[in-house]
Amino acid sequence: MNNKTVFLLLVVAAVLVAPVAAQDDFSLDTFEDSFDTFAGEFAKSLPMNSMIGLNWSDAYIGQLLGVPPHFGVGVTTGVTTIPGSVFTDLTDDLGVDASGGVDGLSAIGVPIPGYAVDARIGGFILPFDVGVKVGLIPNLKIGDVEAEYTNIGFDVRYAVLDGGILPKLSVGVGYNYLSGRISTPLGLGTTEITSVEAGGDTYTLTMSDPELDFGWQANVFDFKAQVSKSFLIVEPHFGLGASVGPASTTTGLTADVTAASSTGGTLTVDDIGSVAGVDIDKDGLSLETEVNTFSFRVFGGTSLNLAVFRLDLGVMYNLTSGSLGGTLGARFQL
Repeated sequence: MNNKTVFLLLVVAAVLVAPVAAQDDFSLDTFEDSFDTFAGEFAKSLPMNSMIGLNWSDAYIGQLLGVPPHFGVGVTTGVTTIPGSVFTDLTDDLGVDASGGVDGLSAIGVPIPGYAVDARIGGFILPFDVGVKVGLIPNLKIGDVEAEYTNIGFDVRYAVLDGGILPKLSVGVGYNYLSGRISTPLGLGTTEITSVEAGGDTYTLTMSDPELDFGWQANVFDFKAQVSKSFLIVEPHFGLGASVGPASTTTGLTADVTAASSTGGTLTVDDIGSVAGVDIDKDGLSLETEVNTFSFRVFGGTSLNLAVFRLDLGVMYNLTSGSLGGTLGARFQL
């Protein structure tokens, strides 16, 4: 994983941590209301982020049994954005001053990074090619921030036009699985949670040294059409894509949680179970959000073709949400 990806992961962590850490009095109602909207929009952004990898400019790479045989392998890095208004709404709801930080990103959105090692191999008999990708960051730790990332998938493209004088034109279908997690201490020490009512009694819940644990997951089915045309050493391309599938996020605070009643109640934290839509047990708090996503995007870019080396630059725009994306890839290809 390159330094750019590490930096962007830390940006995401900082944005997520700041609103919680800035609160003087932790309120379950505020936590649920603010993060529920944010987490839902984050989940909706995941399908486009899962498209990072296999962003090759060629609409079709040719037959495996050709001369030379057609295949390639490389790496792609990139970012997609979450609309900045989602973050500014979150910080406004929680009373956090984000001027010069998140507010400064409101125009273009907050970047969410991704990467994948990708490979593509030409078909045989019929004009098709197959691509696979794998992007893994297992148990990365930088300072107090821990991160995990998985981006795996494949696609199959069929060439309606296979090039020559005419452009290359392909239609394809694919599947992507995306998951990630960011965890970091909040530095809040022992923090009281706003009193809650349970079983006819009033309880004060206390967290000890809470850590933020934010995770996400998406299963995405993708359908796309792409056209490209080679001109000397460059090959511009343009395409349309639609993706659909379930996505979810989990916003958690990991901590030792205890309950004390001011009215003689005897319920434990595990007995209380859930307050204001937030699941509570002795190990922390969690809030889960699930959405069924659909997005429609346009994408394009170009490649620089130098002998067997390719350098790809691509952009994406989500017509459903207004999110942006960009990718940079390098590969060896015959």
